[in-house]
Amino acid sequence: MQMVKKIIGAIVGSFIILLIIITLAPKDELYYKLERELEKKGVVIGNEKFTTNLLGVKIEDANIYLKGINVAHIKSINLDIFLIYDRLTIDGVTTDKSIHNFVPKSIDHAEAIFSILKPYKISIDANGSFGEIVGGLYFNMNKLFIRVPKPKDISAFRGFLKRDAKGLYYEKFFK
Repeated sequence: MQMVKKIIGAIVGSFIILLIIITLAPKDELYYKLERELEKKGVVIGNEKFTTNLLGVKIEDANIYLKGINVAHIKSINLDIFLIYDRLTIDGVTTDKSIHNFVPKSIDHAEAIFSILKPYKISIDANGSFGEIVGGLYFNMNKLFIRVPKPKDISAFRGFLKRDAKGLYYEKFFK
């Protein structure tokens, strides 16, 4: 009985320590690191309203600039950090008319989820002017796989998609 109490105490103590680490972690530094990495590629996030909350980061009304040209506006981005289950949610992306030949006109909602139950995968779900996409980034196979089960306006990127028995998909292997 004494051993059971010690084990339960260790589990509860570990959970409390984990909760304290999550809430006190410098989440704003994560955002600034992302900005620095994107800037190296010529991508700048501007005019955004950036706030941190207890378990994550929220960015609202951001403009995305690529090499100085405004290419998109994002209504909101939420990053929830739970360590065992992390979620990135993007809502209300509208792209500039000048790039509609290359990218979708809008993304209504996109979500990327990482769970320690599946550490080899980041699942991706999105819907917008292109229809609906589902897929994931698979670390164990070094592969990005996206399926388009209900396509709408995919003319901008139709040339990148392949077809199989289940419909249209995009597959990219990386090193």
